[in-house]
Amino acid sequence: MYTSPFLKKAFPEIKKENEGKFTAWAKENGFKDACSGASAVMGNKEKYKGKKYKGSNVIEMANYAKNFGCSKK
Repeated sequence: MYTSPFLKKAFPEIKKENEGKFTAWAKENGFKDACSGASAVMGNKEKYKGKKYKGSNVIEMANYAKNFGCSKK
């Protein structure tokens, strides 16, 4: 039987209480949208290291946004 390593873990879904947190943070900090905010954060992690927004780590939220929400078509 063939088993794919990609099928072992569930897709990392966003918890209901965390939906929209990064978009809100990005707009409050002057970014046009979540994708531009994610690019800025991931491009300068030292500036945002240790920063939290409503209990969530900004770098982790930016990484998720960049990997799963900001794909180029």
